[in-house]
Amino acid sequence: MPWETMSVDELAGKLGVDVAEVREKQRLIRKIVEARKGQKYSQAALAKKVGVSQGRIAQIESGIGTARVSFDVLLKVLSVLGLDYKITLKHKAA
Repeated sequence: MPWETMSVDELAGKLGVDVAEVREKQRLIRKIVEARKGQKYSQAALAKKVGVSQGRIAQIESGIGTARVSFDVLLKVLSVLGLDYKITLKHKAA
């Protein structure tokens, strides 16, 4: 079943990973796909700039192995697309 048809909780449960991590990776992947298409890059052109295969970009975009794709790879792809990733720390509500 493709990741788009599963809930995040289902996907995380199947993979035995942290739900928050999977959610954030899915959010970044959606931004990557949106930016790549908006900039009219093919997967092959983006892959060449990132230094990975076209198949790896397709795998990332499809959500296959979402839990295993590292934030380093996602951040590199975002950077190549001219996007920054900002982490904001805040105190939890009491």
